[in-house]
Amino acid sequence: MSQMDIANATDIVEGKARAFAAGKLSLVLTRLKGKVYAFQNKCPHLGLPLVRGQIDGTTIRCPWHGARFDICSGENLEWCNGIPGGITMPDWTHKVIALGKKPAPLHSFETREENGRVYVTMSES
Repeated sequence: MSQMDIANATDIVEGKARAFAAGKLSLVLTRLKGKVYAFQNKCPHLGLPLVRGQIDGTTIRCPWHGARFDICSGENLEWCNGIPGGITMPDWTHKVIALGKKPAPLHSFETREENGRVYVTMSES
């Protein structure tokens, strides 16, 4: 594990998602109740970017298929319930929209703030 310097702490705004490069990965960083959280900028459904997802409290909703995730834990709270544009679909269509993929959590990363910078713990593999 290594710590990567990702951003100025002032660039991470409360309740707003922002994408940053971390080597070959794109990460989303946001601040919730003063703490910085980081997760891969990729929905586990089809790998589409999450940075434009709607943050509501401690959750983010995928802008593509409506999946909802807990930002603090990465937990998948709701799986694929809509189509691009935020159109919610009836319950019976959720399995069709999921394309046979099972609910999966966000790939989250530990963060720390020090001397006005945000560091993210990255896996060596």
